Amino acid sequence: MSSEYTRLFPVADLSPGQAKAVEIDGVDLLVCNAKGDFYAVQNMCTHQKAKLEGGRIRNCFISCPVHGVMFDLKTGVPKGTMTTIPLKTYDLRVVDEHLEVCVKDNTLA
Repeated sequence: MSSEYTRLFPVADLSPGQAKAVEIDGVDLLVCNAKGDFYAVQNMCTHQKAKLEGGRIRNCFISCPVHGVMFDLKTGVPKGTMTTIPLKTYDLRVVDEHLEVCVKDNTLA
């Protein structure tokens, strides 16, 4: 696994239930806070290619703001029947109270 992490922003800048879109090395991703746990996923619904930014985060799932497709933030796996294609997920860590993400070794859940 790569150790190429990019520092994003302070943990305190992302409250529970919030998400923030960032672009790293041409990769559009969404950093999410689900009740104090942080996740990074691709910022594109696999159903109809809509941005996930602005989607509701609830119980470690994010819902697409366009059609409501829900994705597990831990695994990227969708819930329901609108799509079977999971989101890409990215390694995220906290270092010195800042979030850092690695886009080099993203994985499909």
